Amino acid sequence: MIPEEEEIVKRHPIKDGLAAFRGQYESSQAHLGIESSTVVEILSASGQDLLLSLIPVFLGHPASRQLHSRINNNTLFTDLFNVTAKITSGGFDIQLAVPLVRLIIDNAPDIEIWDALFKLVEQAGLIPTTPPTALTDAFIDTPSRPNSSLQRGIEEKRLQVDQRIRGELDGRVYDDVPGFFERYFEGKAWTNQAGEIYKASISQYTDGRWNNWPEPPVENAFFTWFMHFQDEVLGGLSRKYYTSANKKLTGSEASRKLDLFLASSDTPSQAGSHDWSNVLVIGELKQNPGEDRLTTTLVQLTGYAREVFGNQPDRRFVPGFTICGSLMRLWLFDRSGAYSSDKFNIHIEPERFVRVIAGYALMTDAELGLNTFINRDGNGRYIVTQDMRIYLEDKPIASQKAVVSRGTACYRGRQHGTTEWKYVVKFAWPSGKRHQEGRLLKLAKERGVIGIAQWVHDEEVFIDGVADTIANLRDGLEFSKLRKISSKADMESSQADSKPQSGVISLTGPPAIDTKGSSISSGQKRKLEDERPAVETSSSKKSKSGDSQSLSRLVDKDAKKDESHKSNTHGHGIQESEVDNDETYGNRIHCCLVVSPAGRPLSSYKSITELLETFRDAIKGHKSLFIDGKILHRDISENNIIITNPTAEGDPKGMLIDLDLAKVMGDGPSGARHRTGTMQFMAIGVLQGYDHTYRHDLESFFYVFIWMCICYGHGDMNEQRWVRLKGDSKLHKWYLGTYDDIADSKAGAISTGFHLLIAEFAPRFTSLKGLAKELKIILFGKELSLKPHEDCNIMYDGMINAFEKAIRMYGENEA
Repeated sequence: MIPEEEEIVKRHPIKDGLAAFRGQYESSQAHLGIESSTVVEILSASGQDLLLSLIPVFLGHPASRQLHSRINNNTLFTDLFNVTAKITSGGFDIQLAVPLVRLIIDNAPDIEIWDALFKLVEQAGLIPTTPPTALTDAFIDTPSRPNSSLQRGIEEKRLQVDQRIRGELDGRVYDDVPGFFERYFEGKAWTNQAGEIYKASISQYTDGRWNNWPEPPVENAFFTWFMHFQDEVLGGLSRKYYTSANKKLTGSEASRKLDLFLASSDTPSQAGSHDWSNVLVIGELKQNPGEDRLTTTLVQLTGYAREVFGNQPDRRFVPGFTICGSLMRLWLFDRSGAYSSDKFNIHIEPERFVRVIAGYALMTDAELGLNTFINRDGNGRYIVTQDMRIYLEDKPIASQKAVVSRGTACYRGRQHGTTEWKYVVKFAWPSGKRHQEGRLLKLAKERGVIGIAQWVHDEEVFIDGVADTIANLRDGLEFSKLRKISSKADMESSQADSKPQSGVISLTGPPAIDTKGSSISSGQKRKLEDERPAVETSSSKKSKSGDSQSLSRLVDKDAKKDESHKSNTHGHGIQESEVDNDETYGNRIHCCLVVSPAGRPLSSYKSITELLETFRDAIKGHKSLFIDGKILHRDISENNIIITNPTAEGDPKGMLIDLDLAKVMGDGPSGARHRTGTMQFMAIGVLQGYDHTYRHDLESFFYVFIWMCICYGHGDMNEQRWVRLKGDSKLHKWYLGTYDDIADSKAGAISTGFHLLIAEFAPRFTSLKGLAKELKIILFGKELSLKPHEDCNIMYDGMINAFEKAIRMYGENEA
């Protein structure tokens, strides 16, 4: 190494950063059962897993960002990202990693390890690319907080999802919560039975240790011990523990294997594989006790919780545990985050160990986080509302896979004795600081709003006679040790005593809007509403082109021009307040809402005309909601526009649903901690932190239209499905990176790159490029302004008429 490189390495020692990798390597070696296995044999046997665990250690290390590449003008970080891509694609020669791994296992000096890493990069034959913003920013603690539900279908790459999870957890994890064990394992109907099981297990415990405990507790040896222990101690219970360490569970496209999990004793398996839909409790085994507090361990366990939520959409929370060496820690994942018990040694506290594993197996469905508000009989699952029994379809029509989220799950519903799926039954966990959606739908109905879903019933969910809220689920617990979840892929122990942060961005918006006499509240300060404590910084890295930058400057110019509106309480926008600094976690309320009609997803359109009619009528509904109802929707997305089957002439053919994030004009700030909108459809101004206006929602309609034209329209009309975006698609940058990055990307696409954007339209939609250009002019004008018209009818009617014209043209062609 040259002196400059040596100096950087010396300033940033690796220390214990590679300890977890060494432990994983030793586990893989023990799994092979041959102590003398060569490095190449072990790397080959592990597939990509070992290398994909190793490279992020260096990606997250500060030295990789300071060391210059030896093969190009970038940094070593960029080279390592490209190495990761090559490993994932299967084009990497494992032999190249052997010298590096051998040095790591032998605890060689840092300089030798980094030099070997450089040589690996030099020999890998890389094709230089720029890391996607999601990964680049994830390793440098960006302020962006989109959650992991953005990864969909085949895009579920493990590394990308894990980075999303890190962002999702930041500010939402509490360690060593006092009273955890007492809250969930004492004073229950089954507590005495768990105590009796412990007494019966004493014969398995001798001289301060569990008999036949494997040393070291490598995977196969531990599983053999644990399953034998279970047979001896927990035999006869209706639930049991399984392992799927060597086989991926079905029900997910992400490659995740679960070390231990609890399921019903009669859970069916297909060819030895279990399904995520049957998992009740998740468990992760680590050989090394030092991995107990690693962020990577928590992220891995959270990934399992995410799979459970995704395959059990109405799940309320997910219990879990880790066993690292002989140290056990209990976890619970709910819609506001994760929190753990203190760690304990299962040899030193054998009774606690048995009470835990027996307790999980004895818990009621409600205590395990299942939604017992939903009943079952011979005809299926149902809920009871206003003395009416509504049966639910087996699979949801929409659901969220993220952990920290509203956890929305929507099912089609039908009345008992009928076959018509007339209703949508929605379960969600909105913020306790927002108006519940049912109230807003009833208000809209009272004010004569047309074109949105009609309220049928709503109520808060009660479980065992108690309101199902995060506050009640966490009642009696003390949350003081907030863990800092760095987005860096480091292997160091996380800091448990970090203090929660808060802050606001002060921005103002354009002038007041005339809505035929309606008075719409604006804010003095607009906090970036985000799925995290309210923090926004200006440190995110920007790479704006000249034209893209000029479009962004138009917003700044308009804001300065309207500086006088900062203190105007009757301006145009929706204001949000600062977060209460005393709030340790965001309370959420579990709600059930029934609306009609059920409709169909936007992606199920049967003709281009039907799709265009749906957009037109959904925009009409938004106009009525805004002007007649004095309510702004604020979450226009692909999932929130439905196709209806009108029964009478003049009935809307498309409707808006989901008022979870909607706001009543004139109401004060909600104080909720969540940025409003769906990432890929957020307007540029919202991404930049401006007060939310009607124009922003119309801009979101435009993005949904573009999204549909690119992601759908491939193949046969009768087989609609979302098509994976091409690697160079402009849409990737609509949901990857910081809010500023995404705003810049959209600004660039509108200003100078629009021809490239519409060039991606699917074959079926190439004829809609003219409509896309017309909508762009209506929204942004020829001057590319983000400023709304003072008369909102100009933009509403402009978009509605543009769709009308396209409908007439396609109606004639498709007739």
